[in-house]
Parts: sequence; structure tokens; C-alpha cells
Amino acid sequence: MLLATSALAPSRPPTDLDFAHDVLPLLQRAGCASAYCHGSATGRAGFRLSLFGSDAAADYQAITTQFGGRRIDLRQPERSLILQKALGNKAHGGGRRLDADSDGYAQLRGWIAAGAPWQGEQPRELAGLRLDVVADRVVATATFRTNASNGDRQDWTRDVSHVALYSTSDPSVVDVSTDGQIRWQGPGLSHVVARFANRTAVVRLLRPFSAAAPDSSRSESSHALTRAWRAHLRELGLTSGQAISPSELARRLHLDLVGRPPTPQELDEFVAASQTANEQREAIEACVQRLTQRREFAEAWGVRLAQWFELYPTEQRGPQAEAAARWRMALVESLAKGQSLLTIARRLVLGELKRDDQAEHRFGAAMVDRFADARDRAEYAGRTLLGKRIGCARCHDHPSDRWRQAEHLAFSACFAPPRADGAGGMMAGMLFDAATGDEVTPRFLALTERSAVVPTEGNRRAELVQFLLDTEHDAFAKNASNRVFAQVFGRALVEPVDEHRAGNPALDEGMLDVLVSQFHECEGRLPEMLSFLMTCDAYLAPSTQTTPAAITHLAAQPSRALSTDSFVRALTAVIGHQPRAALPDMALARELALRNGPLLRELLAESGTTIDATFEFCATPQARLVELWRTVLSRQPRAEELARFEPLATDLPAFRDLAFALLTGREFGHRR
Repeated sequence: MLLATSALAPSRPPTDLDFAHDVLPLLQRAGCASAYCHGSATGRAGFRLSLFGSDAAADYQAITTQFGGRRIDLRQPERSLILQKALGNKAHGGGRRLDADSDGYAQLRGWIAAGAPWQGEQPRELAGLRLDVVADRVVATATFRTNASNGDRQDWTRDVSHVALYSTSDPSVVDVSTDGQIRWQGPGLSHVVARFANRTAVVRLLRPFSAAAPDSSRSESSHALTRAWRAHLRELGLTSGQAISPSELARRLHLDLVGRPPTPQELDEFVAASQTANEQREAIEACVQRLTQRREFAEAWGVRLAQWFELYPTEQRGPQAEAAARWRMALVESLAKGQSLLTIARRLVLGELKRDDQAEHRFGAAMVDRFADARDRAEYAGRTLLGKRIGCARCHDHPSDRWRQAEHLAFSACFAPPRADGAGGMMAGMLFDAATGDEVTPRFLALTERSAVVPTEGNRRAELVQFLLDTEHDAFAKNASNRVFAQVFGRALVEPVDEHRAGNPALDEGMLDVLVSQFHECEGRLPEMLSFLMTCDAYLAPSTQTTPAAITHLAAQPSRALSTDSFVRALTAVIGHQPRAALPDMALARELALRNGPLLRELLAESGTTIDATFEFCATPQARLVELWRTVLSRQPRAEELARFEPLATDLPAFRDLAFALLTGREFGHRR
């Protein structure tokens, strides 16, 4: 995978040195510009550099002119303070950072000997970065662009492997030394990321877990995601194991869709309709269609969308909590009406989401307007809608992405609140640069080759929504597809879900491309997206007897604790009564509260519960156990379970205790 590249045109590169591209990368690589050294807010020992080299001009001034230029010696370059400290010849808190025989030392000394120029005779622009694997080493190649005196553009390349910064997405698979040497640590998939100036390049490295031949017994699937998933596993030398049983699938579907296990009747109907593979797919589609039309689906997924859009206050009471509750209810109403994710996102930004059918007016402000600061609004929209963390660029250029401070400020200006126009109306807001006092020109993030300037007049918010949901850059479609996938499969293709960037590629780009294509095909309608995901063979992957590698690479699904919301829904559905007290959000704290506190015992002691009805209407102890297991765990009890617990099914208090044990057990509290 090659990112941030440009077309290469052979030409003779200039030989003069350039501070931003020849000197500053040396300081970055040596760690001088890090937050722990001279890049900190106050610098070190009176010497301050911009964090991660984000301000080349300021760094140049600090090195060449600050304190009378004492840090460099143009007459005797080797005696320059910056070199002597880097070599460890003079007291230096950071210790030795360069060796006297290193290329870095030679280049830094050569720059000082040349007069410490800011730029050469031909100013250059960094146009791209490419990362290749050559033998057992990664090679970083930068593309520079210069403009000749006649106006012609010239591109030329240079090997920057000796100054690029390297990292890997999974050090347990592969590690890369500072000089680009690849060291395999084990099988798996990892991405090597190279950083040079403000450019990032990525290369994909893979070592299969086995050389096993692909399973020829499986026919080619018509499901696009299944094909992409199988290709992903074949490349890694992994197999998915035996698919889960129809009863396990029924439980998985109901927990994912409505946050509760199936009723015994729903369980029987699904199992009966899933006798063959084709019948099972039809049964899944029918189950998704049936459950997504229910109010409980809107309520369960409304909570998940609220988490996506960060609509949970830090306090439990007060105006913020009340506003968040109204937003959550509006999300539930939108899902209940069948609105797509595109429509919901658009109305959230415009402030047009309604609480119910009777409310003809807007309630509250737009989602982003919950923040008073335009910069907070921009970062929030970046995280939730575009899946991009741009917050670092508020204070300095982003260290691992392309965003610069000026871009962050320009995007923030798009969110400036409206202001009075002096004629009784309102006009577009303005944002000012705190450093210069100048008005900032609003500008969308350059997610594609073009960068659009927002007009100062007209409906800026409508144009902003159009940009955020634009299909040209597809950021929202990728973000939404990835988040829905994470809800269903327990892990995202891109993690964290709000950090889609060049240095953080998807686990499998082919699968993500299929999801984005499906998102466009169904126009972001959640039920259709869920049906597509749940009819994929990957959804049938087991969650027991797996390895961490299988879970990481989607050959198996993780067994994960139910969220508090899902757990309360499941508990209410099984017992027939809703808990009167709130449960802790942490899974361990919740388990301790259930086992040691009175909440669950009091709930089971109430009259008219499903547990009591099971005891009363089942004629024999064995029938009671079978119905209890089907209600709580969505399966038949095993023979040893019947033999062990049958004596407890003859007495109601003991039967309640047995239900208590099942409800506090791992099997009930986890989605498998």
C-alpha cells in the first residue's frame, strides 16, 4: 500500500541544503523536537523548538539567531554548540544524540558550513512520500517539487530513509529499527508507517500463520463481504472454524438487534427455519426485517447512536443531562421512523431532529452547537462524522497525520456562531487568529485534492453539511460503515473508530471498500446494512475455543460482556419485570452488584415473573429446567446439567436460586 505519493519526473535534483527538509528532520528523528525535550511548551535549558517540528520558521530562528546565534559557528562548524551537545562533548541533559561518523552529523555540519541557509537557490516543496520494501529493509523516498524560472514544474526524488521516523501498527508481528531494518517477531499482519516532515507513507507487511490450502469444499459465495472476508483469511493462512449452531445464531441476532435474547417461541421458529444454508440466510433476513420494525430496535440502537455522537453527559442530573436525554429520545424517534444514517446526521447538524410526530418545531440547537467554542465544534464534527481526530492541530501540526494548525483554524471558522448584521438579522460568524488578530478565512478540510473555501454569505451550515456527507471524499460513509461493523462484530476494521488516517489503515481495505459500497447502495439505511452484515459468513464465526490471533483477524468473534443497556433489556425480557435501581456501567462492578446486592434477588422475589410462571405451568422438574434454559440461555440444557439441577426444580425458592445463578453467570451476561 502506497500513500501520499505523486508522479515522479526524472530530473537533476539541486545540491544545496534546505532547513525544513534537510535539517529539521534530523532534529525530529533525534528526538530534539519531542514533548520530552526541546519541543515542550517551555523548551529545555533555554532552547525551545516547535513540537514535532511543526513551525520550521520559528525553529530556524531559534537555532540561527536566538542569543546572537551562539548555537552555530559559521567559521568553525564543528565547534557549533548544537553539534557539540548532540555529540555529548558538552553537558547535555538529553545525552548523546548523534555519532561523529554518522550521516546525520555530516549533513548538519555541512548545512552550517554552507552558511546555515533557510532555503537553497531553488525553493522546494515536499509533494509526496513513498515507502517500499527492498530485501529486508523499508526505503522511504520523498518527492520534491520545484518551479523553474520559466514557470515549468519539476519533480525529483530523494532517499530519506536515514531521517524518516518509523513505527509499526503491531510490534508483535514486525518491528523496524531506526535505519529501516525489518525484524519479524511472529506471524500476522502489520503496517509499517514512515513519517517525514508532514507526510506519511504506509506499507503493508504480512507473514501467514500457516501455509494451509484454501478450503475447496466451500463454493464461491454471492455475498460480496463473504468473498472479501474469505480472501482476507486465505492470505493470512487462517480458517474460521465450525459455524455456530442455529440456536446460538438466534441468540446472537436478537442481542445485536434488540439487546435481549430470543423468547423460546422466537428461538424455535428460527431454528426450524434454518435447516439448510440457504434457509438460514433467508431466516436471518426475515429476523432482521421483523426485529428492525419494532420499537425495541429503535430504543436499543438509539443508545448506540447516542454513544457514537457522544450524547452522554458527565453528570447524572442538570441541564446537560436533560439535553442529552432529549437528543437520545430524538435518535430513537428517528430510527423508529426508518430514517437513514445520512438523514439522521444531516438533521443533527442542522438542528432539525424532532422528538415526536407532534413536535413541529425544532427542539434545542444543532448537535455541534452544544459546544460554545468553534474549535470544539470542528473537532467534534471531525471525530463523529468524518472519523478523524484533528484535535492535535489546535496547538501544533498533527504529529501522525497531515493536519496543520492553519487547517484546523480554517475549519473551525466554518463553525463560528452567527452574529448580528446590524439590520435586525443575522450573518455568518467570524473567527480571528489569536496570534495575529486577522480574520480567518473559513475552509473545509482538504480531504481530497481540492480544498473548498466557504462563502461568508449564504447558508453556511447547509454547505457544511453537504461537505461533511460528501461522497467525493466518502469520509462519513467510511466512518459510519466502520462503526456499524464494530457494533456487530465486536471490533472495528479501523481502530480507534474515530482515527481514519494514512498511518492507521484498515485491518482489511477490501472488506472496508465492500462496506462503503453497500452503504451507498442502501443509502445509509441501518436495517439494510445490518442485514448485509449478518448474512455474511463472518457473522457465523465461533466465539469459543479461539485464539487471540483469530479474533484480531476476524477468523473468530470475541465473547464480550453485554453493555449495561443491553444487560438491563435482557434481564427485563427474561424475568418480565424491569429493575428498579440503576446498574453500574462497568461489567465487573455490575456483576458484583448483582451477586452481592439485593437488586436481582428482590426482582426474582416479585410475583408474576416469568421464572415463577415457568415453575407453575411446566408439569415436571425436567420440563421446568428445559424451559428455564431456553428462556435464559437460548439453548437446551446438557445431560449433566439436567442430572445435577433436577432436584432444584421441585421447590420454587430453589428454582429461583437456580435462575439467580444463571442470570449472574458469564453465559447470560456475554454476547457470544
